[in-house]
Formats: sequence, structure tokens, C-alpha cells
Amino acid sequence: MIKTMFRLFFLFLFFSFFCRGQVAISFGLFKDSLIELPIQVNANDSLTVFRFYISDLRITDGNNKHWKAPKKHYLIDFNHTSEEDAIMIEIPQDLINGQVEFELGVDSKTSAGGIGEGILDPINGMYWTWQSGYINFKMEGVSNKSPARKNRFQLHLGGFRKPYVSTQKIVLDYEYKGVGPLICFDLNLFMKSIDLTNQHTIMSPSKEAVALSRLAKSCFYVK
Repeated sequence: MIKTMFRLFFLFLFFSFFCRGQVAISFGLFKDSLIELPIQVNANDSLTVFRFYISDLRITDGNNKHWKAPKKHYLIDFNHTSEEDAIMIEIPQDLINGQVEFELGVDSKTSAGGIGEGILDPINGMYWTWQSGYINFKMEGVSNKSPARKNRFQLHLGGFRKPYVSTQKIVLDYEYKGVGPLICFDLNLFMKSIDLTNQHTIMSPSKEAVALSRLAKSCFYVK
């Protein structure tokens, strides 16, 4: 029961530890109350799908040294919970306070290269076509504010060609306290800031997708 509640609260079973020169960087969805699937944001809004790509994850310390994640791309999926999904970075054991940096989305070069493998495989439901590339950020759910059929909303944010390049560089300060940084997404802030009456269905690169990608960028913070 305790384990189940823990999984529901974070939607992602996070762990951070510091041993043998490794630090875990985890992604969380932090709310004030327990969360069930579908994700119940509030009395009016719920999510059935929430996932996004990150690229070029690294830690930068105060001496301008960089430690990169072992993979270029990661798919963060809040409908999939696994303690094996924490991202490990090999760093010296004298890690000091610094910054976590990453791109929200798949970089333009990778998108221009066409279909990938592994987490970049279209089977993950995060790819449009060779012309549009990858969906960087996908959120689907139900809201009484959406006039669409059955009050559904679909926010598929992406685009790698000008003028609709939607990837966002994110830089977050963190203070090392013996564990790696937990990067949280403020779901409440995001949902309060979007207008689902008019922005309920975004399914291709557009200026709206870019604007919402910038909003998503502002919702990340280190806990």
C-alpha cells in the first residue's frame, strides 16, 4: 500500500544516490495531493498521456566543467513508472553546486535525419512525418473547458524547421545536497496558463506549438 501511494504521488519512482562517482538525475511531476491514472490535475482537468523528449542533458559546475549524460536523447513518460529510468551521469566525487542543462525536445539535426531507433522509434507515438519530425512534448486529456468531442484536448508540440522551431534550452540552478537533482514539472502552473477553450487541439508545427513549448520551459524547476 505504501509503495502504491508513493508511485501514485510522483508518477515516476525516483531515486537519487551518490556512489562510485555516479549521480542520478530524475524527473518528477509534483502536486499537492495523490495522483491517480489518469492524472487528475483538478476537478475539471485530467491527463491520459503526458510524455516529452529531452536532449543533450548535462551538469555544469561552477568551474565551467561539463559532465554529459551517456545518451543524447531520453523519453520521459509519466504514464510509465520505473525506478530504472533515473538518468545516471558519471562525475567526480567532489561535485559542487552548479546547473543542469538540457533541451526540451529532439534537436533539429536528429529530426532532419528521419526516423530513429530505440526511444526515437515511431512506435513510441512521438513522431509525425519526415517533414514535421518528432513530437517534442505530448499531452492529452479531458477538460470541461475544451469544446472538442467528449471534451478532449490534444497538445502535440513539435517542429524543427523555421519559423516553427519548438525545442527549448533549459538551464536550472541546483544545490548539491548529497543526491542528484530532481527536476520537476509544475503541472498546475502549465494547466492554469493554457486556454483550452481555444488551444485544445494542436497536432502540427505552428506558432501556437512554439508558444506552448516556451510555456512548458517555464514550468521546470529543481526540487
